[in-house]
Amino acid sequence: SIIISLPQPYWGPKAMENRKILIIGSGHLANRLQLLAESRGFACEHIQNPKFQPDQDGKTVFERISGILKGLDLESFSMAYLLDDKDEQNLEFIIALMRLGVKMPVTASLFNENVAPHLQAAYPNLKILNPARMAAPAFVEALYEPVTRTLRYEVKLPEPIKGKGPDRLVWKLIGAFGALIIFTTIYFHNSEHISWLDAIYFVVVTVASVGYGDISLLHSSDMSKVINIILIISAMVFIWMIFSLVIDRIIKKRMQLSLGQRKYTYRNHIVVCGLGRLGYCVVEELLKKGEKVVVIEVDEDSDKADQLRMRGVDVYIGNARSFAVLADVNVVHAQALISVIDNDYINLEVGLNARSLRPDLRLILRMFDEMMARQVKDDLDILLTLSMSAQADEKFLDLLD
Repeated sequence: SIIISLPQPYWGPKAMENRKILIIGSGHLANRLQLLAESRGFACEHIQNPKFQPDQDGKTVFERISGILKGLDLESFSMAYLLDDKDEQNLEFIIALMRLGVKMPVTASLFNENVAPHLQAAYPNLKILNPARMAAPAFVEALYEPVTRTLRYEVKLPEPIKGKGPDRLVWKLIGAFGALIIFTTIYFHNSEHISWLDAIYFVVVTVASVGYGDISLLHSSDMSKVINIILIISAMVFIWMIFSLVIDRIIKKRMQLSLGQRKYTYRNHIVVCGLGRLGYCVVEELLKKGEKVVVIEVDEDSDKADQLRMRGVDVYIGNARSFAVLADVNVVHAQALISVIDNDYINLEVGLNARSLRPDLRLILRMFDEMMARQVKDDLDILLTLSMSAQADEKFLDLLD
């Protein structure tokens, strides 16, 4: 994360005497910070970002945001938190505050760290934090926490995944094509009274459509001419089909390899599911620790996947809920599985499917809903459940101390 030090006058003890803060934004982090701040005796005014309709009153979105801020006594707040889940919403409020010339301290959540220096240069009483960057170490540290767990129920392992087996159509076509060549060679050897070498030479030349003319069926029987016509047509069909299927296999294989869809044989590696904001930061932390990582991401157009591949990280494009995908990344011999997809139920499904393949696998799941997380840990014996917002909210509020 980019943490920008601020001038002391804005953050000194006098500014903190007023225990009133402004929270702007929608999402888990904004809601958690409000609850935590109120538990510590702060008065909170929380503005959920309204869903503006374009041109509904002749004003732009920026003008409406400025109007909302002008209606507040901003100088009465000791801190303003901009904590929407979307960076663009936070940016709009930052720019609006800059336009109003407000001098109060502002702390904003931004996942795009590249814009932070530019904003700080224009608005010196601004502090920017990346919640994903702040939370990622907690997910990595959970790998090394001593935890003892005994399943209260027996896990029935799924049946081994049975593939369709190799596609033998190409080999069948090659076999049929070979049989055609053998049959026509024998036929022309007997009907045209030529040597075996000349017979096979004539058949190969005919199949290859070369036609040197040194051996001709001009004075041969009608049957020989019919057989030769059948040979020419059949050869074209066989060659076209075999060539097409072989090229199709090569392209599919290369596509699968480019998407990381191969069977991995790593051991004691970490499987990370989900390559969003938090997932990318978790992978970076794991790389700093020297861990071997295999990432499962469903979006084949993910820019982050390309960035990690350039750093030598294996990225498998597929659905982490699939037993076949989990088997391909060799989750059976993994050290742990970290699922940080932006959906509690998908993370839970991924974790339980992985446990079906490896009952004692260490599972670290992202859970937004704390009550659900506690229930999952108690009833389903999930090892660890963490929330990005829960890891970040105290660090945001600690800026007031």
